[in-house]
Amino acid sequence: MKKFILILSAILVLSCTFSVVPAFSADSDFVIEDGVLLSYNGKDTTVTIPSSVNVIADKVFSGNTAIKTVALHSNLYSIGNEAFKDCTSLEKVSGADNVNYVGALAFANTKFLTKSTDEFCTLGSVLISYNGKSQKVILPDSVKTISAYAFLRNKTIASFVSGSNLCSIGEGAFYECTALSELEVSENLTFVGADAFKSTKWLSSQSDYVTIGDGLLIAYKGTSTVVNIPLSVKSISPNAFYANKKITSVNLSSSVYSIGSRAFMDCSNLSQVNFNNGLVMIDDEAFAKCVKLNKITTGSNLSLIGEGAFMNCAGLESVSLCGNNLNIGYGAFAYCTSLNTVMMSKDIASVTECAFAKDSSLEYVTIPPQIISVNKNSFDGCDKLTVVCEADSFAYNALSDSFSVSHKIGDADTDGSVTVIDATAVQMHLANKKTLSQKGFAHSDVDYDGTVSVLDATNIQQIIAGLIKK
Repeated sequence: MKKFILILSAILVLSCTFSVVPAFSADSDFVIEDGVLLSYNGKDTTVTIPSSVNVIADKVFSGNTAIKTVALHSNLYSIGNEAFKDCTSLEKVSGADNVNYVGALAFANTKFLTKSTDEFCTLGSVLISYNGKSQKVILPDSVKTISAYAFLRNKTIASFVSGSNLCSIGEGAFYECTALSELEVSENLTFVGADAFKSTKWLSSQSDYVTIGDGLLIAYKGTSTVVNIPLSVKSISPNAFYANKKITSVNLSSSVYSIGSRAFMDCSNLSQVNFNNGLVMIDDEAFAKCVKLNKITTGSNLSLIGEGAFMNCAGLESVSLCGNNLNIGYGAFAYCTSLNTVMMSKDIASVTECAFAKDSSLEYVTIPPQIISVNKNSFDGCDKLTVVCEADSFAYNALSDSFSVSHKIGDADTDGSVTVIDATAVQMHLANKKTLSQKGFAHSDVDYDGTVSVLDATNIQQIIAGLIKK
């Protein structure tokens, strides 16, 4: 009997012990890769983000109705789009002191937002929602970033004054704030997302080139078909010219260093863009669906062509790619069905998968031996392609089993050999006396700078003399 009582007592103690253990998350519930939290498999009410996490990816906790409390930490700086969307039980978020980015709708439909009584609902230095009713809003200096849709459809705000430290305004931040007529922002502002001020009185009152902050062109309201970007502009914001059917030509001033996502997307009459040498970045889908673009030559400092940047440019025939450690993103030139010739300079760092996918007319791509990041999937569906490269180069070893390959660098007249006639052909082409064929053009960039110049004619003569080996 005593033994039974002892056993029963032990069971009761264990039962009581387990009943008071709170539902905290275990590290095994998290899938983390290189500091990025990719998914969460737990069912706990209290989630403590591991200290190894720097970034919470998009939608990681979206729709998790069990979570009530989230404890962040000082190593976390970024929370992705819709990361906690529809976590309808989430009431408390702590430890966000160093967060400097919160994606669109990251906390949409949570008690954390809907029950917040703070005028400015912030995480770290990010304003994620405004709950006040003031006609004039003066942003605290502690806010460096306004998250996407933070003031969405606020019909009360008539005047907005940013703090001195504001550097970023997210997509649609003031969308349909129809009473907003006065705007004063910091000169430190370096990014404005798409449609941030769409359907506001302030934007309606602007003309031609609408710029704010540190040289940000956020919209074009002019009527000219030829656009000359002013020297005061440093960056063209996302959607700035989106679906503008009037413009036919764009000249970038030397001051422009970046072009935002979808900035010129679906500008269906745009046929010419003169890129400058100061341009560093062309973001995702920046020129997608510009069906009349015919030729592209990039500048010498370009380092990124984003995903789908020129996708579906059906009229594009030739591309000369120069840059500075240039990375060509996924699908950057995909579905350019008229594209025939691509010249790559030696300064290209990588050509990602599907970069030129489904370019059914693509016949010639010149790939210098310095390029060591390219594979057959970069040209998926390019059934007519001949790769112009040097024997035993990385491109040859990576692509020769899948595509035709030509080694005759310098063969401008395409007769199968390199002679003085080829140097003359290049000179005549440059003098506009006789145009090189597309095949000849692809074989003439001997110095691998992405273009054909008088230096190439000189180099061809040096190949003939045995001074340069190709």
